[in-house]
Amino acid sequence: MEQFLHFLVTEMEEPGVISWWHFIALIPIISGAILIPYFLKNTTEKIYKRVLLISWIVLLVLEVFKQIVKSYHYGDSPYWEYSYRDFPFSLCSMIYYFIPIILFVNKEKHPKIVDAAIGYLCFIAVMAGIVVLVYPTMATSRLVYINIQTFIHHGSQVILGIFIYVWNRKTINIKTFYRSMIAFVITVVIAIIINISFYPHFINMFFINPMITTNLPIGNVVQEKAGYPVFLIGFLSLIALMSYLTYLVETSIYKLAQKKKAKMANDQQGL
Repeated sequence: MEQFLHFLVTEMEEPGVISWWHFIALIPIISGAILIPYFLKNTTEKIYKRVLLISWIVLLVLEVFKQIVKSYHYGDSPYWEYSYRDFPFSLCSMIYYFIPIILFVNKEKHPKIVDAAIGYLCFIAVMAGIVVLVYPTMATSRLVYINIQTFIHHGSQVILGIFIYVWNRKTINIKTFYRSMIAFVITVVIAIIINISFYPHFINMFFINPMITTNLPIGNVVQEKAGYPVFLIGFLSLIALMSYLTYLVETSIYKLAQKKKAKMANDQQGL
């Protein structure tokens, strides 16, 4: 077991924003974000849920190993100390909690709950995943396993979010976005409770722990100069705005595809 843990904590040069590791990792992610939704857009509900379930299990297993790697300290005298800062309730960890809602909550009995989960993964998770993939330095490490898990995780949340949108494209509307915002507020409240409950351990879920200064670029300056309430409102408003822009982009692409499809149908009828 110890040898396996030593293997997981193999070190490398930490990937930068512009590095060979970054570019190589983006190739399969971009390809998957295009090809998987395209080929599975009209698949059956059974296959749709099977894809989500298998993906969820794989990501969860990788997350378990991440927790082990982050908490295992090797050396001459190896020891275990849980890494509270890596507790899986970050903005990008919500995929672990919302996929089960889509899979196991009865949509006919609780349509708004399922719709909120769909919206969260389609808009908020996709937006957050793209941000990390574009600027990965806050999620990367000198540990090989962490870098692999980081790109698989954030790449998957983008791919799955787009896939979920495409599969549910006919039922998604502005209400889906509003419901995702309600779900977002709930997760923010839970994150703040977790942050306060685990203090003084360094834990900063959603980067909004009121007990410490955020480590977000610019955000830390705002919090120090203008205070926590201003930072919190500004940060959450920024996430809401970026999520709304993600909704607009996805919806616009769908409408454009529909218009193109209708035009092609009209052209064929005119022949």
